[in-house]
Amino acid sequence: MNRKRVVVLAAVILLSMFAYNATAETLTEGQRSALVVLIVASGLWTTEAVPLAATSILIPLLQAFLGVQGFGAALAPFFDTVVMLLLGGFMLAVAVEKCDLDEYFAYLIVSRVKAGARTVVLAVMVTAGFLSMWISNTASTALLITMALKITERVRDVKGNFSKIVILGIAYSSTAGGLSTLVGTTTCAMAAASLKELVGYEISFLGWMFYGFPIAVIQILVIWVVLFAIFPTDVKEIPPLERASTELTRRQRLTLYVFGFAVLAWLTGRLPEPVANLIGWGGHGYSSAIVAALVIVLLYFLDLLDEQDIKQGKWDTLLLIGGGLSLGNALDVSGLVNVISDMLLNFTGGGSPLVTIALVTVAGLGISIVASNTASAGIFLPIAIGLGQKTGFSPVILAVAVGISTSLDFMLPVGTPPNAIAYSTGKVSMPEMIKAGVLLDITGALLTILMAYLVWPYLV
Repeated sequence: MNRKRVVVLAAVILLSMFAYNATAETLTEGQRSALVVLIVASGLWTTEAVPLAATSILIPLLQAFLGVQGFGAALAPFFDTVVMLLLGGFMLAVAVEKCDLDEYFAYLIVSRVKAGARTVVLAVMVTAGFLSMWISNTASTALLITMALKITERVRDVKGNFSKIVILGIAYSSTAGGLSTLVGTTTCAMAAASLKELVGYEISFLGWMFYGFPIAVIQILVIWVVLFAIFPTDVKEIPPLERASTELTRRQRLTLYVFGFAVLAWLTGRLPEPVANLIGWGGHGYSSAIVAALVIVLLYFLDLLDEQDIKQGKWDTLLLIGGGLSLGNALDVSGLVNVISDMLLNFTGGGSPLVTIALVTVAGLGISIVASNTASAGIFLPIAIGLGQKTGFSPVILAVAVGISTSLDFMLPVGTPPNAIAYSTGKVSMPEMIKAGVLLDITGALLTILMAYLVWPYLV
C-alpha cells in the first residue's frame, strides 16, 4: 500500500475508535456503530485513498460486522430501481456513441449556426447541455471538446482566450444540463432514490425536470456571460464545420428510434396532475426503471450492442450509488440521522426554511469541491432528508437541493468529471479554472437557494 493509503486508513481507524468511545454516554450502541460507518465512508470517499467502489462495498460489510443491520438489508440498496435507471441511461449512451450518432447531431447543430463567435459558442454550450440531459455529462463533454479543439485550431486567437471559453463552456454546460433529468447526472438520481428509500416519496422523470431544467437553462446563460467577461477575446467569426457525410446510416437510424422511444417513455411515465386532467391521460404508468430495462433489451435485440458493451456500463458508479443509498439506510435505521439533524437544527434558526435550504445547499456544494459529486451526495442526502423531517420543512426540497448542489462545482477538476476532462486538455490552468469556477459556484448556489425557497414549494 502507498503512503497516502496507510496514513488515511490509520487516521480513519483512530477517528472511528475515538468517536465510538467518546459517544458512549450520548448515543445508543446502534447509533455509535452507524457513526463508525459514516466516518469510514466519508474519510475514504473524500480522500479516495482506496477506489470509491471498494469503499461502497465496505459500507454494507461494516454494517453487518458492527450489527447496524443484517447484510441482506444493508446490501438491498445496491439493487434499487435507480441503479437500473442509470444502467439504462449508460447503455443508451454507449449505443449512441458506438454509432457516432452524438457526433452526427453535434456537427449538425453547430454547423447550421451562421453567426458570430459568441453565438456559435452559445450554440455549442446548448448542444452540450441538451446531450447531457440524455447521455452522461462525461460523454457529452468528451465528445464536444474533441470537436471544440478542431474549432479553435481554425481561428486566429491573438489573446488565447477563445479556446478557454469554448473548453470551459462545454464542460460547465454539460454539468448544468445534466441537472435537468434523472439520467443526466448521478446525484439527481441518488436524490430521487433516497427520497423513495427514506420517506417513500417518488419523483417521476418528468417531475424532476420541473426542478432541474430551469436551473440548467439559467445556469448555462450565466456561464456564457461569465466566461466572455473573464476571458476577453478578439475572435469575431469562426469558419463553419464540415462533415464528410450528412446522411444517417441504418444503424444510426435504429439507435435514433430507440433513443426517441426512451425519451418519450421516460417523459410520459407519470404526467403532472394539471396536464393529466387536461388531456384525460395520466401517463402509461410504468416506472423509469422499467423503461430503462426495456431500452437495454431493445438495444441488444436490435444488435446495436453486443455482449462486450456491457463492460462500459460504469459499474463503479453504480456501486458508488448503491453504497451511498446503503449508508443513508444505515443512518436511518440506527436513528443517527435524527441525532445529526438535531445538531444541525441549531444552525438553522430553529428551523427557518430559508436558512435550512441555504445550509444544505452550501454544505452539499462545499463537500463536492473536495470530493467527487456522487460521494458527496451519498454522504449528505440522508442528513438533509433527516433535517427536513426534524424541522417540518419538506425533505423533498432539501433532497433535490442536495442532488443539484453537489453537481454544481465548477472550481476544481475533482469536482465533476467534465471539469477533469476540460483541465486535461491543457488549454486551461488551475488558477483560470478557479477564477471562473468560484463565480459560477456562487451563482449556482444562490440560484438553487432562490428556486428552492420561492418556486419548489409549489411543485411538492
